[in-house]
Amino acid sequence: MSALAVTGFVFFEFQASQIFEEWMKRSDEYLLELALQGDGACFGELTERWQNRIFRFISRYVGSSEVARDLTQDTFIKAYQNLGRLTDQSRFSSWLYKIALNECRMRFRRGKNRIDVPYDEQVDPELEQSQAPDPERQVQQRERVEILRRAFQELPQEQRAVILMKEYQGLKFHEIAEVLDAPVSTIKSRMYLGLKNLRKLMENRL
Repeated sequence: MSALAVTGFVFFEFQASQIFEEWMKRSDEYLLELALQGDGACFGELTERWQNRIFRFISRYVGSSEVARDLTQDTFIKAYQNLGRLTDQSRFSSWLYKIALNECRMRFRRGKNRIDVPYDEQVDPELEQSQAPDPERQVQQRERVEILRRAFQELPQEQRAVILMKEYQGLKFHEIAEVLDAPVSTIKSRMYLGLKNLRKLMENRL
């Protein structure tokens, strides 16, 4: 295949991905519009589309898959009850993350700021996919992930939230700033300090 053909194929893929992203965005807005008119099935479709991402965010934030399931359900119930307050439908994802984060914080304010559960209750598909066939390496991987999980739970909540949204959920800094109602400069500072603190906590455990 010539270099020109390769370049054309890459450009086509780039355009296709942009078109798909725009379609997804419009589709969310379309479903929201119908949901606001009382179509519960459309909100159900939105829930199916977003629930895995929200669940992963909450699970890593609180450190418990069991608690995350409850909080994910609470998040979408709260979102449905407050759909009329969403003034800009193009910001649905940021609005949804904000609700999820508030649900986590409310759980913490009830005296559950640290939720410790056995590792086998954790849901981490990325780890399962990357596990090596060697049993000894699997044990080592699980130990390192458990160390990381416990160190992560010791970070301040605001640093934990930024790292999760940026590194695991793929949000941009300006989107995180919108979720947390903070300047972008503050978000970047929390990201830097969070990673720095996480590195120190990890070093103390390894």
